[in-house]
Amino acid sequence: MSVRVVASRDLTPAEVPGHSFRIIADAKDTDGAYSLTEATSPVGAMVPPHAHDNAIECFYVMSGTYRMTVSGQVHEAEPGGFVLVPRGSPHNFEVVGAEPARAAVLFAPAGFESVFRSMPQIFGIPGEPGPLWKAINAQYDTRLLGSGDTVGRPVVVAPTGVAGPLAGPAETETALSIGLRHDPDPGRPWTVEPGTAVWIMDGRYRFDVPDCSYALRAGEFIELKQGARARALVSGGRALHMRTGVTPT
Repeated sequence: MSVRVVASRDLTPAEVPGHSFRIIADAKDTDGAYSLTEATSPVGAMVPPHAHDNAIECFYVMSGTYRMTVSGQVHEAEPGGFVLVPRGSPHNFEVVGAEPARAAVLFAPAGFESVFRSMPQIFGIPGEPGPLWKAINAQYDTRLLGSGDTVGRPVVVAPTGVAGPLAGPAETETALSIGLRHDPDPGRPWTVEPGTAVWIMDGRYRFDVPDCSYALRAGEFIELKQGARARALVSGGRALHMRTGVTPT
């Protein structure tokens, strides 16, 4: 298929105490370029220090507040905030504030989404998270760390809520670019290039491809494979978009 459409509400989440993960796009969907997961966590939820040695991890915050520590630097990411954790950089987070947190979590290249899928089974085994948890993280080039491990590259952030490029190949270290689209007014056309995927966060968008149209709303995702181009008409909204096939510089 040249077009793939997914609604997060139709996906069964992988759930463990404190976290829920709906995997929107995985390695097989994107030819390994990236994965996209909708993650939700209650206030007080934490993820202990770790580092992904062969992938970047990005967070675009849709609600709530994440207090993130990356390479020893503390950053509070609020709705509209974008955080990129470079490869090999120690990081952890805690959900703070008064409401649960929800974020689009992206890995490039893909792979770590398999760890999300395995969590319910592993965490249900007595003594876990323990040896099995450490082993599956190692399988996907992830090190579990102590609180004193802070040596790594600085966090990359974008201005909160500002539309435009969020990260290009120089930041993702892959042929992937990430951007934010903000369309407050309806009727504004948008040409969506092949190799682009769009995650709708607010409002409504209609994507016209040859012989078909797709009407999408918040919580829905459309991926245009190479060779597919769309003209999008907007009813007002915000969208996160990812494009593969960009030559790193």
